[in-house]
Amino acid sequence: MGTEKTFEQQIDTLQKEVRQLDDDFDDTIVEETAARLRGLNFSPPVITPMDKFLRIRSQGVLAEIDRILALPDAEACALAPDNTKKCGDLRVQYITVLIFYYKKLLQLRKGNPEEWDEVDELYVHD
Repeated sequence: MGTEKTFEQQIDTLQKEVRQLDDDFDDTIVEETAARLRGLNFSPPVITPMDKFLRIRSQGVLAEIDRILALPDAEACALAPDNTKKCGDLRVQYITVLIFYYKKLLQLRKGNPEEWDEVDELYVHD
């Protein structure tokens, strides 16, 4: 018997992960971080519009997860239009990437120097 999670279990796990993240930043910090990243043309590979992503909060990430789940199959699964299993995998991938970069965004809001060094290396020094 396999230990592979169902689609619903994967989504539940990802939503729980977002709910556990600490996102109690002052609006000023959120705006300053967004402005700095915007100035660097920061563009992680998320399907959320960039202006929205740069200012997103935990509740916004949960809403984006719901939006991704509600996307028509033709839009969400264009890379695998006739494969429902692959379609689910693509949705999970979109959500996983969103959460990965949201965690990085939280670290940037905290002023984590290693995260800022990485952003500077990718967007300033290249």
